[in-house]
Amino acid sequence: MQVVGDVKCYHCGHISGQVEGERTTRLVLRKFTPRQGYRGELPSPGQPLRCERCSGPVFLEDLRAAPPALLSMVPPAARKRSKSSRNKAA
Repeated sequence: MQVVGDVKCYHCGHISGQVEGERTTRLVLRKFTPRQGYRGELPSPGQPLRCERCSGPVFLEDLRAAPPALLSMVPPAARKRSKSSRNKAA
């Protein structure tokens, strides 16, 4: 099952971003998405995540099932033609 969770600091409560991964018999994290305005260094694979603000330890909060993938493209609705005026001036 695909899961998503927020990366939150134990010390200051700052949310640095979100992680995505897969949960089977254990949790395997695959992707870290930093929050908008993130200024810290992006962790390399295998490197532990730390808080962007205070470099404190982090935990996953609100771990939930990932939303289903969106459709690749939804065709636009047909445009309506404007009605011409019935009482035209002569």
